[in-house]
Amino acid sequence: MIKLEEMSREELMEVIRMKDELISELKEELAAYRTLVEELQAKLGVRDYNYSGHGD
Repeated sequence: MIKLEEMSREELMEVIRMKDELISELKEELAAYRTLVEELQAKLGVRDYNYSGHGD
């Protein structure tokens, strides 16, 4: 594994691009799961449950 200090600017930019792409994919996956949860809650009649997912 190459240390960040040893990477060129181009290599660092590529790592950032790859990480940004991964984050975007994970956000899309999370949105799909949220939609699924909402659909299941509506189907089960527990839609009024006010859990925001932020620990409150």
